[in-house]
This record gives sequence, C-alpha cells and structure tokens, in this order.
Amino acid sequence: MSRRFHGFSILVSLLIVVLTFSLAVAADKKPVKILGAMPLSGIIGSVPETAWGVIDAVDYINKTGGIGGRPFVAIMEDGRYDVPATLGVYNRYLTSEPKDELLFYCQYNTPGLKALHEKVNKEDKIPVLAGSMSAILFDDNVRKHSPYFFATGVGYGQMWGAVLKYIKINHKKKTPPRCAFHYYDNSTGRDPMEDLKRYAKKFGVDIVMMEPYSPTTQTFAPAFLKFRKNKIEHVLFWCWSLKIVAKYFPEAKKYLPKIPIYGAHWTVSNLGFYVAKQAFDGHYGAEPYPVETETDNKFVQLITKAAKDKKRKVRAWQFYMQSWTMGLIAGAAARQVLRDGKPLTRENCRDAIENIRDFDMFGMFGGQHLDYTSHKFSELRILRSDWSKKTMVPMTPWFNVYEYLK
Repeated sequence: MSRRFHGFSILVSLLIVVLTFSLAVAADKKPVKILGAMPLSGIIGSVPETAWGVIDAVDYINKTGGIGGRPFVAIMEDGRYDVPATLGVYNRYLTSEPKDELLFYCQYNTPGLKALHEKVNKEDKIPVLAGSMSAILFDDNVRKHSPYFFATGVGYGQMWGAVLKYIKINHKKKTPPRCAFHYYDNSTGRDPMEDLKRYAKKFGVDIVMMEPYSPTTQTFAPAFLKFRKNKIEHVLFWCWSLKIVAKYFPEAKKYLPKIPIYGAHWTVSNLGFYVAKQAFDGHYGAEPYPVETETDNKFVQLITKAAKDKKRKVRAWQFYMQSWTMGLIAGAAARQVLRDGKPLTRENCRDAIENIRDFDMFGMFGGQHLDYTSHKFSELRILRSDWSKKTMVPMTPWFNVYEYLK
C-alpha cells in the first residue's frame, strides 16, 4: 500500500506540474491586440486604407511567427475623423478589453489625439501610434510631456523646417526667399507655426505672409492675388483635404504659374494626380514615406504584394503605408519585450518603442535606419511631382532630418 500510495503521489504530482505548466502556457498565449479608430467615413471621406494597412501588417506579423507564439489581433473601428466618435471608440474598448491584451492604440485625427492626451499619459498608459505628427504633441520635450505618444512620421515642424532649408539652398537670388504660409484655419493648421518661424530665422528665409483659408473656401483667387502683390516667391501650402487640393492647384496654375508650391506629407503623394490632374505637376514637399512606384524599395515590394494578394483596391497608398508602420512598430516592440525576457505590458511595450534606434522598417528608407528616440521618424526626403511620369520624384536622397536641420 505504501509503495502504491507513493507511486500514486508521484503521478498526481506530475499531473499537477503538467497541468500548471499547461495553464501557464495557455495564459502566455493570450492575444496581443492593437485598437484603431480610423477615418472610415466622415468629413474627410472614407479612407479604408487606414484600417487595411494595420490589418495587413498584423497579418504579416502573424505569418512570420506572431508575438512569441501569441496571436496578434487588429481591432479597427470607424472614428469618422470626429472627436466624439473617436473618443467613443477609445473609451468603449479601453474599458472592455483586458489590460494585458490590449497593448497598443492607433489613430489619425490630431484634435482627437489632443483630447485623449491626458487620459492616455496619466491613466491608461497605452502606447499610441499616431497618424498625426503634431508639432504641439510631438515637441522637443515629447518624452516628458507625451511619453506614450509616438508619431508615425517626421514632426510637422521638422518637415517644414526641411522645406525651408531646401528652398534656401536652391534660392538663386542674393536676397532672402520670400514665402507665404497658406494654412488651413484650425488648430492643426496653426500647429507648426512656431517651428516654421524658428527655422525661417535660422535659415534666412522671410515668411512675408501667414494667410489662413477656410475648409469651405470656394476660390483661392483673392489669396493668390495677395501673394502676387507681395511678391511672394514660394508658397507653403499646409493642407490634408483632397477636396481642397482638387480646387487649389488648378487655381494656383492660373494665378501663380511661375511660383513653386511646397507641402508637407499630406499633399506630397501621387493621390494629388487623381484629384488635381496636370495642375499638380511641379509640387514640392517633404515626405517621410517612399512612393508606391518605387518598385526597388523593399518595403514597397512587401506592401504592394500584400495588397495584390488580398485584392485591395488601394488608392491612398500613403495612408496604407503609414498604417502598415503602426502595425509593424507595435509588432516589433512586443517581440523585443519578449526577447528582453520581460512581461508583455503596456509600459514595457512603450519602453521598447522609445528605444528603437536601428530599425530599417523592412527597407523603407533605402538602407537608412529609423531612430525613434524622439518619438518621431528620423528619415525624410524632398520630392517633386512629375506629371509626365505620374509620380512623385525624389529631389534628395533619404537624410536624417535632425542632422539636416543643424
């Protein structure tokens, strides 16, 4: 009896060990989730690419091993580019999803990010991969003031600074370049103004005018006539609305045929050719993403294949790329946490993102690597639209924006 009991005790002990191990493994296989409140409808229209990009990046992560064997899950909802709708999506999921599963959040919509700023950084402490690159949210003290916010691009202020330096370098006159900042009249439109003034002073560029326009503007002729009267040599056009782009460039060609127009990110894409046609030709701008026509770019190869395999009818490639980076960065950070032998928590994922210093983003930057310690992308180029080729053409190689702006 004693031997039988002893043997039975050993068997029970082994079963308990196996059961405990199995439960631990099962617990360790909890999903890793990323939530997105995307503009799938609303005032800027339907941009499904904002959700597709995250979904396809998450799918790619899962096909290449997941998160240490844990499934990666994308939850994409319609934020309508509307603050109340966006806050509704965020609050609903942050209160219903387990904290050890919902580890990342992403969205576009700068006003919505500003509305979430305090709650994210002080209460929920969830890493936010932002479509916005707000100069206010992502200032020089972002690590202190917005520790959980990460822009998926170069800061608006730095992009405009790079534009001003490019203008200065290529200016042929002895007098300073005369520029007009033509901006969308809301908080986001005014967002990069202080950086713009600072870099203008640094590089010797005159911002002669700061001219607002309304989202309901029917004609830009009065502003263009002002620019001519004030002998403006370069127009800095700050916009993210395709409806405005469709009106703006044809009128600019009529009233300012010899004055170059510059943009930052949102107008620096091939989408401009769809809405403004030939009038989009000759538009310059700063852009932290490759162009979908650059078939030698490894990142472009990756995402175009994914879009083809899934039969995605992608038009807004810039949004698709940017949303891909949201999923890829989240996946890379979660994997790094596990490699470091740490538990997967929001705080540890945040730290992993902030410590990205040598990530080539699957070949996005043509061999250059991302340094994310500033919570913003470090790599940038100046592009120019070419109607004869129907694509944006690089005017500079990839460069580290912080080195460029020194």
